[in-house]
Amino acid sequence: MKELEGIWVDNLINYARWEAFSSKLSSEWTGFTIYSTVMLAVDVSFLAVPGVDKGDVGSQSVATVAIYMSLLSVVGSLISSVLLARQWRAQDDSATGAASFMYTMTRWGGFKALGVMYSLPFALLIWAMIFFVLALSYIIFTSSDLATLGTIAAVGGGRI
Repeated sequence: MKELEGIWVDNLINYARWEAFSSKLSSEWTGFTIYSTVMLAVDVSFLAVPGVDKGDVGSQSVATVAIYMSLLSVVGSLISSVLLARQWRAQDDSATGAASFMYTMTRWGGFKALGVMYSLPFALLIWAMIFFVLALSYIIFTSSDLATLGTIAAVGGGRI
């Protein structure tokens, strides 16, 4: 948000800063799209592991619900990054176009809403990863297999 405030002051655009910010933001969204696609494949693959999704309609395990939440978050991250990148590329590549774009984007919610909107792909990707780790942890720590628990204890330094 501070970066946006340094670019857009009194309805005037600092075009040199704008170009650097634009390039950085575009590459970040491209990266989030790649990470989200990988995370989507990981989530779907995790659901295919025998024993994770029991197939009971009435009751789902914690791991299954966590993976579903991860899937929803990662799809949200993917969609938001693609839409933001598309909207970003649609703007006119000039100082006037950048100023008009910023005026349109900050008119309703200001910098805070714009900052939240621009950080949405990253935030949703982080939530997807948190839900995945929750599902994986549930599967690991509810296992009664001594080999699994022993491996985790050895890797974790014996602090289970």
